[in-house]
Amino acid sequence: MKLEKGNYWIEAGRKNRQIGFLDAGYLRKYYLKEGNEITDYFYFENDFTADLPSILSNTPPAASIVAMQNSSLVTFSYDDFNELCSASPPLEHLHRLIIEITFLRFYDRAVSFIMATPRERYDRLVSSRPDILQRVAQHHIASYLGMSPQHLSRIRAKK
Repeated sequence: MKLEKGNYWIEAGRKNRQIGFLDAGYLRKYYLKEGNEITDYFYFENDFTADLPSILSNTPPAASIVAMQNSSLVTFSYDDFNELCSASPPLEHLHRLIIEITFLRFYDRAVSFIMATPRERYDRLVSSRPDILQRVAQHHIASYLGMSPQHLSRIRAKK
């Protein structure tokens, strides 16, 4: 599946039971709160992408996932994948790994907001994704880190 920049992979409120593997480009997951976009995650090449909470609870997603660059995904139905996993131990193992990685990603993000300073969150992000500053708009990075663009600017200036 090809997504042009600005096109949605998943739209808030519209059920989507697909899983995607991102071949090229990058996607941004965000929530809309009082008219403001709050960035929750960035998906880059070789990431699996889906709205697992909505898939697992069979509810419409609360977040949207949009292409921030022209992007390419391999997509498949979660239900078909689940069925295949039942018949294939290696696929079942992959399924479990995807769920575990997703859980750890959410857990680490929640803990970082409790335990880390904004500076530490910024440093961790840049050390884990050195290319992020070249690929992602500063206001999206600030939103992801839970700070204003001005605060991010001050942190970056002190480096």
